[in-house]
Amino acid sequence: MDLAYELHDLVRTLDRMAEKILRPHGLNFNRYVALVIVSEHPGLTGRDLSGALGVTEAAGSGIVRSLLTHGLIDDAAEAGSGNVRRLRVTNDGAELVRRCSRELGTSLDDNARAIGVDPAGLAATIRALHDEVRTFR
Repeated sequence: MDLAYELHDLVRTLDRMAEKILRPHGLNFNRYVALVIVSEHPGLTGRDLSGALGVTEAAGSGIVRSLLTHGLIDDAAEAGSGNVRRLRVTNDGAELVRRCSRELGTSLDDNARAIGVDPAGLAATIRALHDEVRTFR
């Protein structure tokens, strides 16, 4: 077995699973991740959000517009701050993040337990591997 391939394939499968879970909530995975990021970093700009999502500023702007339109985030920028938006999650957005995170996490945790793997231990191992891979030059 090839670890790189297996991890890549797992991520693709998880992305498809997440999309299926999020769709009834009116979200796709990028919008969900954007909500999570904004909820953890209130006041961040659209440019910062685009960078965190790994998308172009144009794509990030579309995600922000969608979340604003649906009342899941709002612009907390002070008057006179120009075109820079300071994003924060609304109460509806925070509740949706909690609900979707619970559904996504519970599903994957249940899958891990079904094959005899402790989800917390696996998460720690994946985090350590991820940290190590980031230092690779």
